Amino acid sequence: MKSTIITILLAVVAMAGQAKDIIWENPSAFMGSYNSEFKINKVELKQTETVLHITANYQPHSWIRFDKHSFLQTPDGKKYTITSGAKTNEKESDLQLDSLFWMPESGMAQLALHFKPVPLDTKVMDFLESYNDGDFKFWNICDSKTKREVVIPEDWKNVKYAKDETLPAAKIKKGIATIKVKMLGFKKGMELDFFMHNLQPLGSNDQFNKVFRFADDGTVKFEVPLWLTREVTVGVEGMANANIVIGPDQETNILMKVTSDHQPFVAFKGYMAKTNMDLTKADNEFETLMDEDNTYLKVRECNTSAERLQCLTDIFNQRTEAIKKTKYTTAAKDLLYMEAERQFAKWTRNFASTFSLYGLTANGMVYRGNDHYLEDVEKNKDMLTLPAGEANYTWKYLNEPGSPCSAAFWNTELRSYDLRASEKSVFNTDVCLIPTLLRNIKDDASDDVVKEMLTDEDCRNVVREYMAEQQRIAQQLGSQEHVFYQKLDNVAPEIILQTILDKYKGKAVLIDIWATWCGPCKAGHAAMKPWKKELKGKNIQFVYITSPTSPLATWQEMIKDIDGDHYYLTKEQYNYILDKYESQGIPTYAIYDAQGNQTFKDIGFPGLKPFKVAVDKVLK
Repeated sequence: MKSTIITILLAVVAMAGQAKDIIWENPSAFMGSYNSEFKINKVELKQTETVLHITANYQPHSWIRFDKHSFLQTPDGKKYTITSGAKTNEKESDLQLDSLFWMPESGMAQLALHFKPVPLDTKVMDFLESYNDGDFKFWNICDSKTKREVVIPEDWKNVKYAKDETLPAAKIKKGIATIKVKMLGFKKGMELDFFMHNLQPLGSNDQFNKVFRFADDGTVKFEVPLWLTREVTVGVEGMANANIVIGPDQETNILMKVTSDHQPFVAFKGYMAKTNMDLTKADNEFETLMDEDNTYLKVRECNTSAERLQCLTDIFNQRTEAIKKTKYTTAAKDLLYMEAERQFAKWTRNFASTFSLYGLTANGMVYRGNDHYLEDVEKNKDMLTLPAGEANYTWKYLNEPGSPCSAAFWNTELRSYDLRASEKSVFNTDVCLIPTLLRNIKDDASDDVVKEMLTDEDCRNVVREYMAEQQRIAQQLGSQEHVFYQKLDNVAPEIILQTILDKYKGKAVLIDIWATWCGPCKAGHAAMKPWKKELKGKNIQFVYITSPTSPLATWQEMIKDIDGDHYYLTKEQYNYILDKYESQGIPTYAIYDAQGNQTFKDIGFPGLKPFKVAVDKVLK
């Protein structure tokens, strides 16, 4: 009996030793901001090791590096460390952990990452270099055949949507929109950012292009200043984006899920909830139909002006018919109609400039961006000539009472296409003018100027409030010792740079030419901040120069955190300095020694090292 039991146990052990390897072909994984750079092709779960076979896509001759402390983590919290990056076949490349791996000329590399073996019954795992910001993190790696159920919170179960919703007639009403987001499947360390863009609030010269980091509990809450109900673009990098509608003094609640299928929106509550849910569906359903790359492909096959116009008309009609057949809310349909009409008007009324933006690669792929754009616009100027009856367009959708709620409305010059647009809606033409007026009106302009430009009293009040705010800010700035706003406006552009440098005779000077909207400029400020603390008390002055392209209120807020002297110059003064430095872009930097001699110049932020070397020389 005893020998029989031993024999059975040995057989069980032998069978265990022969357990088959588990293979996940084309597994699912969420890689966040790295979704476009990496793809996991296969996962091998073996008794001896676990292997991730990965395709990396990066620019040729750039490098990537995987930390030797990287690990796989299973849902029970256990970690399985990386062991090597040795290739497993001839198509793959060897990768040395903690060393730079240089991308080949093709910009694509096949790699294999080997780990200590996870249990063969593992259903899902994460790959992490560490929990630090910026390190590689591939989340929820699992067999693509494994369906993972989303657990809906109790307060989101059985959300009831309105049967229909309509866009409100546009009316000026200053308020705050509140946005709340809950992300299902969120894990600490995911570094997910919720973004909102495509919005310039009325009464502001600044774009509301902002990102908000999810808290550790997977939630985000923020507020948006609004004067009108507006369509905006929201989303999460590495997942998807969609347009939704928000309103002054209204709350929008969004339920999302961590996913790699580009469909992260689960449900909406609050303002225009059904419309917002429909718009997220439309983003997938009409992605191909509304794609302007496809418009280009179709119209380039046409041979005559008449054929091109007919092709574009057919595309517009196809889009509106497809939208009409949906079960979306009236509001969602109207917004989609307006976007279709915006594209139709742009292609038919500005054909040469629109068509010339596009091109085809050797393998037939559409690209945007043309090195010979201006030449091509001139060459293509007669490709579509409108018949007399078509020249004066009448808006079908983009000049209705609810049109200013649409993002398409703000990207369209109503009066450029429809000469009678103002007759149909004074409010719409006036409200459309406000952003341009705010960019160009003088802070001390008389009320008569406002009345001459705008007819609608509510629209006039938006501009008046903006002007009053600018004057208030100017008064505050005028009292600050290290801020030069309007103090040098009368200095001729030809001597503005020397006038600034003369203030710092006997000191080294580092000049930073920037703008509030410039990402690389802000990255440079952040990188220099700790270094500037090291230089505290040294014989050097940091001087920051910007222009009216930086909204005044934003500039006032940002410079509070940037130690140095700040100059807000006129457009002419600013451009003269850039010309003197032979610069076509920002940030632009220059360093002068204590005798006023220029010793350094760079366009773009090159990292701290060149600055440290240059400053050390002038401080010796």
